[in-house]
Amino acid sequence: MKGYLLLWKLLQEGVETGVFPGAVVGIRTPDRKVFLTAGYRGLLPRPEENEEDTLYDLASLTKPLATTISVMRLHGEGRLSLGAPLSCFFPREYFGEKAYLRVTVRDLLSHRGGFPAWRPYFERLLALPRTARREHLLRFILSEPPVFSPGEGELYSDLGFFLLGEIVSRVSGRPLEEYAEESLGKLIPEYAGELLFRPLDKGVPSRRIAPTERCPFTGRWLRGEVHDENTRVLGGVSGAAGLFGSARAVLALLEVLLEVWKGRPKGGLSPQILRYFWGFRGRGGLRALGFDRPSFRDSSTGPFFPRTALGHLGYTGGAFWLVPEKEVAVVLLSNRVHPSRKNEKIRAFRPRFFSEVALFLRCYRRAKMSP
Repeated sequence: MKGYLLLWKLLQEGVETGVFPGAVVGIRTPDRKVFLTAGYRGLLPRPEENEEDTLYDLASLTKPLATTISVMRLHGEGRLSLGAPLSCFFPREYFGEKAYLRVTVRDLLSHRGGFPAWRPYFERLLALPRTARREHLLRFILSEPPVFSPGEGELYSDLGFFLLGEIVSRVSGRPLEEYAEESLGKLIPEYAGELLFRPLDKGVPSRRIAPTERCPFTGRWLRGEVHDENTRVLGGVSGAAGLFGSARAVLALLEVLLEVWKGRPKGGLSPQILRYFWGFRGRGGLRALGFDRPSFRDSSTGPFFPRTALGHLGYTGGAFWLVPEKEVAVVLLSNRVHPSRKNEKIRAFRPRFFSEVALFLRCYRRAKMSP
């Protein structure tokens, strides 16, 4: 357990140097599962000790863990083709930019749709009735000048995943929140209450949720309300953000995905579909479908995770990485944006942390193999 103690001390260092108020880590190896907790759930309005069951705003981890899994399930049911163009799902009059008519679901999953990375749509949406905001958002997105010719470049984009969330809703005939939570519930029923949208509306006590920033519109500390402004003005749910979860729920989900990858279907996910999504390689090999891979330079994983690793980062301070062939998964959840998003120390911390995890796991495997 010495290696785990070193990792915990690194988390404590993160707390003491202001990387984040606190963090919870989950590590899964083929023969054990360990959780490490450090620091505080929040600092303001008063410090609160962190606990293993803390729920964090998962931010962009929503993309792989809710939206992509929902797309996998619909694809597996034969209801959604990855080659289907956007014109199959949205009225043609929404397309202020006609180049997007030929963008496919696969393009959105691999960030090849040509969309800008982000836009502050909330500034315009706030002036509209809540019931009209989603349709206006679709028009805004589909009228953006392309950053590159669709399908011929790659740029990580929230906008594409807003569209994917709406596609899931339209194909399933149900709100994204409902369909995604059902999908997650089929995979990890024991943690259904720890991986969900809008936790306050579902009875999760606010004291269990790590706060983020103070809302500029209401003056309240955001706690159980999504940090992403574009998602917040939509009511807290989108294909790009809105999911809340605990480290143990996220790790449990990653464990199930590893089991599916090994050949055991569950919850509407088949090994064939999961392997296709994870085996897909975008331009330069940096992205699978809905999941990222370590970048060639300055990766958030550090230099020791293999190119076959899959994961994602979240703006609020979360990250996960898994290595299917080693049956390893690592989750790091934090609220680095509390009390302010101006704190970017986590950029330097994440590579250090995941490097230490990788080195520890190497030593762990060698020790297990020794006679």
